[in-house]
Amino acid sequence: MKTGAAFAVYAAGSYAVLQRINDVVPEPYMDEIFHVPQAQRYCAGEFYEWDPKLTTPPGLYLASLVLRLCGLSCSVPNLRLVNWVLGLGLFWTIYRLVHRLHSSSTCAAAATMMLATLPVPFFCNHLYYTDTASLLCVLLTYLLSLQQRHTAAAAVGGLSLWMRQTNVVWVALIGASAALHLHAREIVSARNALSLQQSVVQLSGWATRWSNWRKSAAVWAPYAAVVALFGGFVMANGGIVLGDKQHHQAGLHLPQLFYFYAYTSKCAIVGCVAVVAIMAVCVKYFTVEHPFLLSDNRHYPFYIWKNLFRRHWTLRFLAIPFYLAAGHLVHASMRTYASPLWQLMWAACTAAVLVPSPLLEFRYFTVPFFLARLHMPLSSVRLIAIEFALFVLINAVTIWVFLYRPFKWDSEPNSWQRFMW
Repeated sequence: MKTGAAFAVYAAGSYAVLQRINDVVPEPYMDEIFHVPQAQRYCAGEFYEWDPKLTTPPGLYLASLVLRLCGLSCSVPNLRLVNWVLGLGLFWTIYRLVHRLHSSSTCAAAATMMLATLPVPFFCNHLYYTDTASLLCVLLTYLLSLQQRHTAAAAVGGLSLWMRQTNVVWVALIGASAALHLHAREIVSARNALSLQQSVVQLSGWATRWSNWRKSAAVWAPYAAVVALFGGFVMANGGIVLGDKQHHQAGLHLPQLFYFYAYTSKCAIVGCVAVVAIMAVCVKYFTVEHPFLLSDNRHYPFYIWKNLFRRHWTLRFLAIPFYLAAGHLVHASMRTYASPLWQLMWAACTAAVLVPSPLLEFRYFTVPFFLARLHMPLSSVRLIAIEFALFVLINAVTIWVFLYRPFKWDSEPNSWQRFMW
C-alpha cells in the first residue's frame, strides 16, 4: 500500500467518523463538558478564568486559538476538528517513526495504518480531549531526537507538558536515550547482544568521566532544562496536578503495570513462581479502586472491574500468570530493536507514569504503548492487515455503541449517557 493512498483512506474514514459523532452527539460529552467551555473562554480572550475541575494545562486550548485566526468560531464541531487535524499530524509522525526505526521494512504504510487506528487513541481523535495532542507531541519529540535535532526535540517536549504533565517522564526518557546513543552506542545499540548487566557496567564507566558529560551537554542539556523547569512548576504549584487535586491524588497503584502489560501484549505464557508471588503481594496490598472506577458505568473499565475482578476475590490473583506472560512477551518482542538498558528505562518511566495514578483508564496506556510497539518488529503485511482489521472492527463496534446505544441515569433523566473508553 502506498503511503499517500493509506493516508487518504485514513483521513476520509476518520472524517466520516467525526461528522457522524457531530451529528449524533452535538453537545459536549463526558470530559468535553470541562474542556469545551474552557477553550471557549480562551477564544473569547478570558485567559484568567479557569475551571477548578480541570487538572491538565491549557495547551490544547491555546492551540485551538488557531480557529479564531482562521475566522472560525470555537463551536463544539470546530474544536473537535482541531483534534481531528492533530490526528492527521499523528498519522505522519507515526509513519516517519516507523520508517526511521524499521528502515528495511517494506510495509511501513500498512504498519502506520494499523497503529493509527489503535482503538483508544483513534476514538479520542474525534472528541475534544487532550490525548491526541499529548501523544503527537511526545512522538514528535522522539522523532526529532532520533534525527539528532535535540534542541527542537526538547522544545516540542516542553510543549507536550502543556498538554499533560506526566509527559515530563517521556521527555526525560528521550533525553537519556539520546545521550546514551551519542556516547555509548555499544551499550544501547538496537541490535547488539549485550546483557543488561554488561550495559550497566559499561555505562557506569562512561558516566564516571566528567569529560563525557561535558561533551554530551549539547544533547542532554535541552531535555534537562525542560525537566528542571517542570520541577520548578511542581514546587510552585504544590504538586503536579492543576485544579481538582482531591480526585487526582498520587498513590502506589502497582497493579497498573500489570494491566498495562496485559493491554500491550494480547497473549499469555506461564511464568516464574517467585515473580508470581511478588505480583500477588502487589495485587493484594496495592490494588486501588478509585471511586470513579466503581461508580461511572459509562466507561468500559467499570464493566471489566465489576464483572471480572469484583465477581470473586480469587480472580485478581488468577490473572497474575497472564500479567507475567504479558510482560515477558512485551520485552521479548522489543529485544531486536531495543537494548536491555533502553527497555529498563522505558519500564521505569512507564511505572513512574502509571503507578501513582489511582484511576484505571486505557487512555493512560497510549504513550508507553506506542513507544513499545514502535520498537517491536514489523510482522508480515498479512499479519499487519489482520491486526488492522481487528482494530477497525473494535473501532466500528465501540463508535456504534457510543452513538446508537445511549442510556439514562435516574439522577439525570434529561441527559443521555454513552459508553466509551
